[in-house]
Amino acid sequence: MSNTSTSSPREAALAYAAAGIPVFPCKPDKRPFVSGGFKSATNDPAKIAEHWARWPDALIGVPTGEATGLLVLDLDIDRD
Repeated sequence: MSNTSTSSPREAALAYAAAGIPVFPCKPDKRPFVSGGFKSATNDPAKIAEHWARWPDALIGVPTGEATGLLVLDLDIDRD
């Protein structure tokens, strides 16, 4: 994927999909808008356009693990 910026979450989601990375729309609290969550991730431009037409400011979710080969380390700090 190139280092160019995009002007909307929809365009960014489509760019990820074009690069072979499946995506799904998420709420600001990072919960998926779609039933099935990460299992509903897709590379289908029509489905992505449909999702971001419905939720234009959705965050872009990307499945990790076997689906993409991506691994994530999420470090949370316990402030107590």
